[in-house]
Order: sequence, then structure tokens, then C-alpha cells
Amino acid sequence: MSPLRRTFSPPGRQRGAIAALAALTLGIALLLCVTLLDSLRLYLEMRALQRIADIAALEAASRQGRCGSTASAARYATQSATRNGFIPDTDERRLETRCGTLVVNPDDGSSTFVVNAASTEAIQVVASHTVPRSIASGIASLFDSSSQPTTVQLRATGVAVVPVPAARLNRPSTINALEGVERSGS
Repeated sequence: MSPLRRTFSPPGRQRGAIAALAALTLGIALLLCVTLLDSLRLYLEMRALQRIADIAALEAASRQGRCGSTASAARYATQSATRNGFIPDTDERRLETRCGTLVVNPDDGSSTFVVNAASTEAIQVVASHTVPRSIASGIASLFDSSSQPTTVQLRATGVAVVPVPAARLNRPSTINALEGVERSGS
């Protein structure tokens, strides 16, 4: 028998190779699609949660909310989140509001929020929501006997600084000055 005949098999023996390769390729493509869709879903959930936290913090700060006995900052943040479709304390959704200050690092310019209920310089809003982990982990749990959590908690933090007025108009003194001009001119 020639060495070439031993190396190459007759065409009849290679019939299932392409079908097996196609099935393997299809399986890998399906796995990649599921992973991509899960990643995209979690990314969009996180992005929506970050938007809620940012908007709630901005509204609580712009309305000059306070912490402590009045707790208007928490009320303003909750109202803002509810208007934007995030209803706290339902469907494992949480919204936490804290007052404090921003400490700026002089070396790199980064800022850190420091909790201080007596301060009204900055407001931090933390929004969290528990969502299903992924389709892929659900399929994997069918074949794996170890118990892994089927949910994951997403958390987003928004911090806003309470705006300081640049100028203040004192109306009574302006009106008194105008009244004085009218009286002296008549």
C-alpha cells in the first residue's frame, strides 16, 4: 500500500466531519449570542439605575433638601425616582439618601463623599435593584449541583452638590430707594 493511501481516507469515511464541525460552530455561536444578550441586558439595567440615582441626587440638591428631622432630601429623591419609573420598596428596589460634604483630593482632583447628616453641602443617592443573574447561569445551574445565587444586586450612586447662589437681590432696599427718588422729585 502506498504512503498516500494511508494518509488520506476515502471520502466515505469523512461524511460526518462537516456535520459535527457545523454543530460545534452553531453551539459556540449560540453561547456567544446568549452571553452578549445577557451582558447587554445587565448593562442597560445598570445604566438606567445610574440615571435614576443621578437625577434623584440632582433634584434633591437643587431643591436644597436636608437630612435629619425634616428629611426633605430623602423625600425629594423618592419623588424624583418615582416620577422616573423607579418606585422604591417595590420589586426589590431600594433608594438611600445621605447628606454630607465633598472632600477634594488636591493631588489628583478627585472628590470623595463624606457622610455628615448635619451638613447640607452635598447629597448622595444610592439606588439598588435585584435582577436575575443571567440566562447562561440558569442553564449552567441545571448541570451543576452547587447552589449559586440566581440574582445579582445592581447598585448605582449619584452625588450632587447643593448650588450656592452667586448673587442675591434684596428687594426691600431697592423699593425703598425708588420710593425715595419719587418723593424727592415731586
